[in-house]
Amino acid sequence: MILTSALCQAARVLAQIDRPTLSAESGVSDDKIKAFEEGIADLGDETREKLKITLESLGISFLPEEGEGGVGLRLKFTRSEARRIVNWEDEGGRVNQDDVV
Repeated sequence: MILTSALCQAARVLAQIDRPTLSAESGVSDDKIKAFEEGIADLGDETREKLKITLESLGISFLPEEGEGGVGLRLKFTRSEARRIVNWEDEGGRVNQDDVV
């Protein structure tokens, strides 16, 4: 999946980080990220991949286009959060199938 300017900005918002933080984590300058997100500049494949990998390390999961659904983003659960969800499900009530764990 190619990281687009809209996906980059949406992923940053979902991860609750600002451009300077993404810049510091990825090594890509804040000005380049801003220009990319605004559609003013196109980054090379290597730089887009660097941003994508950084966003994934910050908890973003990129969802590919499938069937009639478009591309998307999801915030990953940490192992600790997944364990807490399992504990909540073990507390009683109706059990439902999910793919959290």
